[in-house]
This record gives sequence, C-alpha cells and structure tokens, in this order.
Amino acid sequence: MSDNDKIVNPNEHLIIPDWINEKYFEEVLAKDEPDHAKVLKFNVVAAIPPGENFTSTMLRVYIKLQMKDGSVKTKTYIFKTMLPEERGGSDINEFGLFPKEAKMYETYLPAFEALYKAVGWDLQLAPKCLHTEERNGDIHFIFEDLSVRRFKNVDRTKGLDMEHMTKALHKLAEYHAASAVYEELHGPYPSEFNEGFVKRDVKKFLVDGFKTKENTYKKAMLSWGMKDAEKYIKDFPTAEQYWAQALSTLEADPTTFNVLNHGDFWTSNLMSSYLPDGSVDKLILIDFQITTWASPAVDLLFFLTLSPAKDLRIKEFDHFVRIYWERLVECLKVLKLKKPLPKLRDLQSSMYDKHYSFYAFFSIVNHLPIILFPTDKDSNLHNMTAETEEGESLRVRLLSNPAFGSIMKELYPFLYNRGILNFADYDV
Repeated sequence: MSDNDKIVNPNEHLIIPDWINEKYFEEVLAKDEPDHAKVLKFNVVAAIPPGENFTSTMLRVYIKLQMKDGSVKTKTYIFKTMLPEERGGSDINEFGLFPKEAKMYETYLPAFEALYKAVGWDLQLAPKCLHTEERNGDIHFIFEDLSVRRFKNVDRTKGLDMEHMTKALHKLAEYHAASAVYEELHGPYPSEFNEGFVKRDVKKFLVDGFKTKENTYKKAMLSWGMKDAEKYIKDFPTAEQYWAQALSTLEADPTTFNVLNHGDFWTSNLMSSYLPDGSVDKLILIDFQITTWASPAVDLLFFLTLSPAKDLRIKEFDHFVRIYWERLVECLKVLKLKKPLPKLRDLQSSMYDKHYSFYAFFSIVNHLPIILFPTDKDSNLHNMTAETEEGESLRVRLLSNPAFGSIMKELYPFLYNRGILNFADYDV
C-alpha cells in the first residue's frame, strides 16, 4: 500500500463509523502480526458493492505496517458489523442473526473442521475469524481477507456453471455432515437454531414485506411471457397462506435426517479460488447468520432455486440433489455417523415436502429479483421494503428486469407443477 496505491471503494455511499480506527485494531494486530513496530497507514472502505449483502455492513480494512526488522508489510482484514437501525438494522436485529453467527464462529465451525482433522481430512469450511466482540449492543467480527488468497465471488447475475455448482454442493455436504455428527456426539443445538428466516415473533416483518411486493409481483408476472400467467396469478398466495406456509417450516419431523443448514446459501455466500488453468481449486462458505436445524431440503431448495446458471437450473435440478447426496454420504461414513445414512429417494422427496416449500417461494419473491439485478446504489433492504415512491420504483425495476423475467418464465411453472406453489395446502 504505497502512496501511489489506489484503494478502490466499491460503495462510495456507505457510511463508515469513525470508531473503526487504528486503535480498535491494536488487539488484533498484536495477535496476528506480533512483529510489527507501528502502523504507517490505516484505510477503511466498503468490502462489497451494493446488492451483495442485505443484513450486514461489510468493510475492508487496509493497514500498512512497519515491522520491527524495518521492512514494510500490508495487511487487509474484513470487518463485519450490524446495519444502522435506520437502514434496516432494527428489522434485522429481531432475527438474532449476529448472536447466532458469533456462536458459529466461536464454537461450531472450528469444531466441525476439527472433526475432519481427527480423521485425517484437511478441510476449511469458513474463513478464519480473528476477533468477535459486543460493543454498545452491536456485535462485530474481524475475518481474514480471503481475497489475499485469491478467493473471489462469482458474478451473481450469471449464476454458477456445472463446475462451481458441483464444488459448492460438495462443500455444503461437508458442512452438513459435520453438523449432523456433532449433534449426534454433543446433543441438540441451542433453541435459537430451530428458527431461521421464519420466527413466530417476526410475523409482521415477513407478512408486511410480502404485502408490499404482492401487487407489483402479480403485475410483473404478466410481463414474463408465461403461458397461462392468469392461472398462476389466481393461485398466488394470500397473506394468510404465505404466513401459514412460513409457519409450516417450524413443524417439520424431528425424527428425519436433519443438519445445521446454512440458511442463506446462494452465490454471494460462497467464494472460490482457482488453479492456473482456470478450474476451481477451493471453495469456502461465508455468512452463517441464519443457520437452522432442519432437513437439508432447506439449503438445497434455496440454493437450487437461486444459484445455478440459467441453462442448468431446471435441467440439472434432480441431478444436483444426487451430487450433494453422494458427497454427504461419503462424509458421514468418514465421520462415522451412527444413525442410518440418508437415502437419496428420501432426500428427493423432501424437496416436495410442504414443510420446506416456503424456501423456494421465499427465494423467488425476495432473493432472486435482487440477485439478477445489476449493482445499484439504491439496492438495499431499507429501500426494498419501504412504502415510498422510491421503494416502489425499485421493486418495479427489480421485478420487470428482463433477466429475472426470462428465468421466471420457466422456473415458476416448474415449481408450480411440482406442487411447491400449491398454497391451498396450507389453508386451515
């Protein structure tokens, strides 16, 4: 980081708190770089462009160090903190995301990686967390900067090709297998891990969010080029059916094969490194805020709905489930799960189970329009849910985006014909 180095800020509109400064990083540097003598330069910028993360503030910290031997060294870290309350933070805090993520990085993820180490497998599931703290009611994390090791995200608007999908499903299976074996060894996870995107006490947030989008979504459905669009609009859920479908996720069978789902598994929550020939070398999962003890169908429905490239999403849907299952069973055998191994036919049928259908519908209403929308300074949680002229303008742009419509033209009928969008199933 010489005086001529240009530090790029991918989100000039992000407000960076002034307490994130050189003094704050003293403790981390003392542990991570014990041979440094002093800080020469300290810069903080946004870590990601708008539209890549909607529940946190993500920063990249550049620190230029003078070492005790006189040399100069540059370090970068990723700093993650809560959204300001006025920009959607008050709604997000109701979900308890940050306390849950703190437990993941402090306890569970290191334990999962240790399970593999004990059987001779060297697997990294998540980035190294160097510091966690609670300050004035907010929780903050400092992570290793994976970009230093050449990890990067795939363009979310294009989706993942077959190689990335396979690597991602294998990594998801590795994570799931360790979580299931850990539970068998140590007993149930804390009660907060029984809920994810759905919590009984956030009904207003979920239902109001649905109502805000409902009419705009139905109008957009007429523009996607779907045959019989009126039929799908007629069968679109009421707010009562939507909430009933959401609540059904909390009633799943506890005796079936369950794992600690990532809960928000899509393109921007994984990072890949590459070999010189361009092929994927390693893949790591990030962002463990919505982890949920449930069937693997939760992560699979979410991921397979949101992340494959357009030409693979429907064509390879069942094949993707098999790719995941084969790696899952391999890992469970290596980690010596005592319970019966999950059967592929049971996993495939869970993808249609009424207790998990919410994750497919929730993803096409909330996530997919945003994922397929190019980076935009107005693309944030506050604007998406705001009942204002600006909020409605953003929703119209998201849902009438030709890239979104061209996928939904095929995806909506696909899910509908599988019964996943049969909302009358939830009528009392």
